[in-house]
Amino acid sequence: MTVRPLLLRHLLPLVLLAVLTSVGFAQRVGAPLPGFELRDQHGVLVGAADLRGQPLILNVWASWCPPCRAELPLLAGAAADLADDGVVLLLLNAGETAAVATEYLAAQGLALRTLVDPDRREPGLEPTLDVLRRLRTGGLPTTYFVDGDGVLRGTYVGELDASALATQLASALGVDWSP
Repeated sequence: MTVRPLLLRHLLPLVLLAVLTSVGFAQRVGAPLPGFELRDQHGVLVGAADLRGQPLILNVWASWCPPCRAELPLLAGAAADLADDGVVLLLLNAGETAAVATEYLAAQGLALRTLVDPDRREPGLEPTLDVLRRLRTGGLPTTYFVDGDGVLRGTYVGELDASALATQLASALGVDWSP
């Protein structure tokens, strides 16, 4: 392996971690999910309040982040398995436009919904990085487990594998899942 892929795989997420954690530690378990209004890759406006009523897996990712890319197929499979249990998976892209995020997901054959920065600035909508600061995201990828009342019940920083995802689903949301 060359030095450049190593730097991209390990150093870039650490730099983002340092920037994001400069505002404090990760959002506290037991706290409500901070409010936000963002658009998904199809232009649909999504607010935190719209997500209440069902358990939510909120995964923060970026197309340039190797660990994020590695865990997306696992998350897609889990989302399909958990749909009948009412668990929703929603991605929150870290600062990329709808065009970039959509192109990446389509190229990978992943039909996942992601919140993005609009391709053009839109009055009244904040950038995704502002939402990540309020969430106190501690690096990429970060996955939040939110109950149906909109309360954060668990956080996982780093690349999820099947075992870690199953553990988080059980402990944070009381959901039994295995790949």
